[in-house]
Formats: sequence, structure tokens, C-alpha cells
Amino acid sequence: MAPLPTSARVLAPEGEPIEFIYKGRLFHVHGIVSRWRESGGWWNRIDDGHAHLTEANIFDDGARAIWRVEAAPVGAVATFEIELDEITQSWQIRPTSRPS
Repeated sequence: MAPLPTSARVLAPEGEPIEFIYKGRLFHVHGIVSRWRESGGWWNRIDDGHAHLTEANIFDDGARAIWRVEAAPVGAVATFEIELDEITQSWQIRPTSRPS
């Protein structure tokens, strides 16, 4: 079994990311390109053997909130997807473009 990714460091004081650390560099979000939610297997919330319970007895159906942002350290702007696991409150960051 592959190890679970560790949570990224994201500053989101009012729910939307404004800064994050990626590969040891601090990035400031210049703009949110898009935002969406991906519902998980909500149909698995009924205990049918497929839903996963967290330690707090909350069903983890895989729901995620995702932002596509333009961000930069000093210099070139790049596009990233920043994902929040709404159950574990852990963040993941994926670059979606190369710096321009």
C-alpha cells in the first residue's frame, strides 16, 4: 500500500487560500482562476461496507474543495490546484502550469 501524502502548508484564514509553501518556497496567490467541489461517494454514506469512518465517526466519502490559482514567489506566475480534504482538513498542491 502506498503511503498517504502529507498535508501541504496553506494559509487560508477565511477559507480561501492566500499563500502556500510548495517545494520549500512561499507562494502568494495573485488570483483564483476557478473553484469547485468534487463530491465523493455520497451514496456510500449508508454503511454498505464501502464508506470509510474517521476516528470521529464521520463518513469520509472523499469530498474535496479545489481552487485553481495563479501564484508566484518573486518573479514568474504559475498555476496550481490547491485541494482541501474537507474531512481531514489536509491540503494538497499540484502545479498545473510552468512558470511564465
